[in-house]
Amino acid sequence: MTQAFNLSQFANKVNSSGQADLTTAVTGTLPVANGGTNQTTYTNGQLLIGNTTGNTLTKATLTAGSNISITNGAGAITIASTAAGGFSNMQVFTNPGTFTTPSTTTQIKVTVVGGGGGSSSPGGPGSGSPGAGGAGGAAIYVGPVSASTPYAVTVGTANNTSSFGALASATGGSNGSARSGTTGGAGGAGGTGTAGTLQVQGSYGSNGGSGPGSTPVVPGAGGAGGASIFGGGGVGQIPGTLSATPGGNYGGGGGSGNTLPGATSTGGPGVVIVEY
Repeated sequence: MTQAFNLSQFANKVNSSGQADLTTAVTGTLPVANGGTNQTTYTNGQLLIGNTTGNTLTKATLTAGSNISITNGAGAITIASTAAGGFSNMQVFTNPGTFTTPSTTTQIKVTVVGGGGGSSSPGGPGSGSPGAGGAGGAAIYVGPVSASTPYAVTVGTANNTSSFGALASATGGSNGSARSGTTGGAGGAGGTGTAGTLQVQGSYGSNGGSGPGSTPVVPGAGGAGGASIFGGGGVGQIPGTLSATPGGNYGGGGGSGNTLPGATSTGGPGVVIVEY
């Protein structure tokens, strides 16, 4: 038995322009082959993806990947990076103190540089120059820390160690040796990093130059101070120049001269730099 099509009922679903009202005149789900989606319900964040199996559309949601988060909302999808960002704050310690991590800080970068060594006094009579000072060592720590926690900061003066709690530490450079008559003194050793993610040794100071032993006395060339990771070794004086040049920048070794009885140079001070 075939059900009769009721034209009068259909006519009630047609507007004045002769167009059928889809909300009242059509029932069922329109298949993909006829231009529809073949879907009737959705959850938040679902997308329609082409599917060659059956040549249809399939409902799917995005999947979060490494360092990516997905938030499915009503009519919206939020995609965000979860990777840790760079450091946006910095505090520089040129004197001892305490650094307390903020309540939201769990990662940190610390750069520690020990104090530089200086040159020795020329010592007794002679024309040799003393050795120059070695640079302070360095240590760099990058890694986790406890939030809202105080860390002791030590900043070394010349020759001394700088540190940040137990996470990073670096010793100071050594002084150069005095001359021995016409023979120049040996340069001081550089300091070393003793903790941290990366340890860097400071450069050795240069040896003092030997003098000719002539009369009048003409001093040998002074030694140049060792360079730290920030550079800054003191300049070695040219022959005949008497003054000694202190280390520049953080941790630079002091250069040597040939003043008699002799002024010494000092190394550059240490520093602790905290980035968070």
